[in-house]
Amino acid sequence: MTESQERGATGGRGGREASSDLIDDALKLVDNLQRKLITAGVRRGVGAVTSAPSKEDVWEEAIRLEDPQPKPPLEEFGEIVRRTVPEVAGHLGRAGLALADAASSTWGVLERGLEQSRSDAETSGESSPDRDDRAKEGASGQITSGEAEEGT
Repeated sequence: MTESQERGATGGRGGREASSDLIDDALKLVDNLQRKLITAGVRRGVGAVTSAPSKEDVWEEAIRLEDPQPKPPLEEFGEIVRRTVPEVAGHLGRAGLALADAASSTWGVLERGLEQSRSDAETSGESSPDRDDRAKEGASGQITSGEAEEGT
């Protein structure tokens, strides 16, 4: 017969033996685990096992690292300048180009307008404002060298 059949044949007594065997095995396991932990502690050094824990625990260190450390104002100003100057310079450059383009376009419109008015005046036979001013000066009675010789 096998062992399980023997236990079945003995009835209730086999069940009690199995539970006591299970408890004995668990106690042996705990005893072995304690021995291994003590042995590992001795290997690391007696001081590591018997010394008090360090004053700073992990939580204190995490909180300390999480809090931002105050920086001197000049250093903060330098960071702001380094971070924002490229963006500001880009915006100012684009704005300058747009302004130059607008001024160039405006100048072109003014030139075309002046040229158009000059060409219209020449084709219609009208005199330009400069010519009218010169004619008025001559008719106002000013004597030029050519007029003085004719008169005598």
